[in-house]
Amino acid sequence: MTMPEISVIVPVYNVAPYLAACLDSILAQTFRDFELILIEDGSTDGSREIAEAYATKDARVRLLKQRWNQGAAASRNAGIAASNGKYLVFVDADDILLTDGLSILYRTIENQQADVVQAGYQTFKEKLGDGNIYRWTKESGLLLNGFQKRTNYFLPVRIHIAPWCKLFRRTFLNQYHIEFYDMPTAEDVSFHFQCLLLARRYVLLPDILYHYRNRPNSVDGVRGLVRAERYAVATARMMEHVTAWLQQEPAFRGERLQRQIRNVLYTFCRNQLRHLVRDCGREDVYDACHRALQGEPQDALRDAMFYAQLQK
Repeated sequence: MTMPEISVIVPVYNVAPYLAACLDSILAQTFRDFELILIEDGSTDGSREIAEAYATKDARVRLLKQRWNQGAAASRNAGIAASNGKYLVFVDADDILLTDGLSILYRTIENQQADVVQAGYQTFKEKLGDGNIYRWTKESGLLLNGFQKRTNYFLPVRIHIAPWCKLFRRTFLNQYHIEFYDMPTAEDVSFHFQCLLLARRYVLLPDILYHYRNRPNSVDGVRGLVRAERYAVATARMMEHVTAWLQQEPAFRGERLQRQIRNVLYTFCRNQLRHLVRDCGREDVYDACHRALQGEPQDALRDAMFYAQLQK
């Protein structure tokens, strides 16, 4: 059996109104040498039946079924483990990949011999093209070597942290054991950060190749408070995961360098937490959540959760 050049991985969970449009956009690619792996994550809205229909009618589509909902991180990791491609692409099941998307990403990563290639994207709500454009503003960008130069791109979020709209070299991910950390929110932060630090060549393209669906997601009141609290607790655990990863990775030997990297990641996560707390209009919860994010004794994690529960 000939292995495909690209594996496209799509986690599927309760996206029935949008799934067909997403899958049609992938199957209509001008680049043909790919497999499409759908990870059905316990949907209850008919998404599973839609995924089954596509797997039946197109040989390039493979369907993996999870017994219960395990979240985006576990689904993507399952897709990686099941895939065969030389390169990996992640697509969210409610988004749209432009017809030439795979072709442009593939041509670039082959020509540049890069580990990661990232293109631009545009948001939309009702129809394609009605949202904002986010892209690398230069003709072409290649991230420079050096810890400080690369992290300067990370802190202002000039490079989006989401895994979609990017092409990854499989051998690169395998070499450094990079996978998604299993947590209920912010599961893609550590994945992106590791790729940013370790990629031999990380190429940025100005092309808009992806449409990101901006779905309504209220963070007011209790839901916003719970979201901030979960983010703080989950991120504190993710910081522990990254710390352990840094200590095992030969490229980051030395406590000083590890401290620098943790500080950059911590600053990014603290800023994200501040935005979440502002969105839900409850700045009084910030200090409790912030203690959890700092990774202080386990009591701080419990304090943040109990405080959030009391404020509901």
